[in-house]
Amino acid sequence: MIKEAIEKIVSLATPQTYEINGDTYATSQMTRIAPHVARPQCAKFMSLDGIVQALRTEISRDEIHKPVFVHVESPTHVIAFTTYRTDNMARDILYEASPALPKGFSEWAGHDDAIIMLRSQFVPNGDIDYLLDLLSRISSEDSVTSEDNGVSQKVSATVGVALKNFEKIKPRVLLAPFRTFFEVEQPESEFILRINGGDKESGKPPQIGIIEADGGAWKLAAKKSIADYFRKEISDLVTQRKVIVAE
Repeated sequence: MIKEAIEKIVSLATPQTYEINGDTYATSQMTRIAPHVARPQCAKFMSLDGIVQALRTEISRDEIHKPVFVHVESPTHVIAFTTYRTDNMARDILYEASPALPKGFSEWAGHDDAIIMLRSQFVPNGDIDYLLDLLSRISSEDSVTSEDNGVSQKVSATVGVALKNFEKIKPRVLLAPFRTFFEVEQPESEFILRINGGDKESGKPPQIGIIEADGGAWKLAAKKSIADYFRKEISDLVTQRKVIVAE
């Protein structure tokens, strides 16, 4: 009796399949165990040139299923992957790259921090010179007041009790922060400039606001520049359709 009971329990635990009205049903859920497939380890780079050199070195290998797709996912991330394998429809991610960029700039910063930020995290241009010149005439000890109508702003900096300079500042400036790969040109975009007056009595210094105002259009420009870089550097592989570049 015990033997028969054990055999009955084992038979009930074993998955069974049944054909009902042309459909197949199972008495339990089953998980497919995929066979082991040797796949390449993804190589990680900090530059676009790293992917270019790797492609030129390894694209001819028979183990790499071609074409290879270079996908510009964002201004700071590029991946390269193969077309699908014919046996299991899987793709191999061969390479990826992300740049080592400086720390992202703050939209609002104190006077001294703003000067350091403009000199170290932006590509020099005419508007950078304008901002540095403007900030050089406002010290953290000055009493700064402003008139702001939402479009333009006038800033008054009082030094001691003798000098008062009243100046209208540019409401928008064109700046190019370091925010994509260094092999391509850093895209310029519009920024709104604002200066909040400090309070000398409470010791609150002036705050400089540099606020992105292009709605993220710079990201499209950066992605296009990266894609154009690959199309130029590996133009022969692109022409032969061994590599497909996608934005």
